[in-house]
Amino acid sequence: MKISCFFPMYNEEGNVESVVRQAVMVLEKRAEEFEVIIINDGSTDRTRELAEKMAKTDKRIKLVSHPKNLGYGAALNSGFSASRFEVIFQADGDNQFDLSELDRLLPFIEEFDFVIGFRERRQDPLYRIWEGNLYRFLLGIMFGLRLKDANCAFKLFKKLIMDKIKSSTSGALINGEIFIKARALGFSKIKEVGVTHYPRKTGKQTGAKPGVLWNALISILYLWRRYR
Repeated sequence: MKISCFFPMYNEEGNVESVVRQAVMVLEKRAEEFEVIIINDGSTDRTRELAEKMAKTDKRIKLVSHPKNLGYGAALNSGFSASRFEVIFQADGDNQFDLSELDRLLPFIEEFDFVIGFRERRQDPLYRIWEGNLYRFLLGIMFGLRLKDANCAFKLFKKLIMDKIKSSTSGALINGEIFIKARALGFSKIKEVGVTHYPRKTGKQTGAKPGVLWNALISILYLWRRYR
């Protein structure tokens, strides 16, 4: 199997090196050929500098850098566009996952359109967990999309499907948008697999800012009008 792996990162100078090294170590044992792509979403710390150094020393490591912070959805879209191989593995660059647990997802990628992780014990602040539960509730009641953890950043995608989906959001709603649009195109087979989640040790979470949440709500209403 040939695998493209990418990590969206914003101000992750404390995590970028260890995450990418772990990804290379994991994929060396599991893929015929692979690439690890760092999506630097306009970081203001040393994330880009450290990523550039790694890309220069290993041709399997690549860097896509946004000139400014464009948002989580834009980072994921850049990752999908940059990925070359038939299977795409996406995880966040915050070091809260054990990348070797990719083994839990890989056996299902042939049979299902998407294989997505759900955090068995989410190690985030209470307000982030509440936000996730609200998001899950809205996707269920507005779209009939019943997922345990739609925003869990530990997923396998098929490139042939992602090439057909044109995402319009640059914000946090992108995961829900992908599954809603995929279902409209006939790709509705989703396998959910439990994965381990660890506390963040360095860096700051940015997903729960008021502006991010407001943009997500607007995007949900737009999708509801179009796909309900």
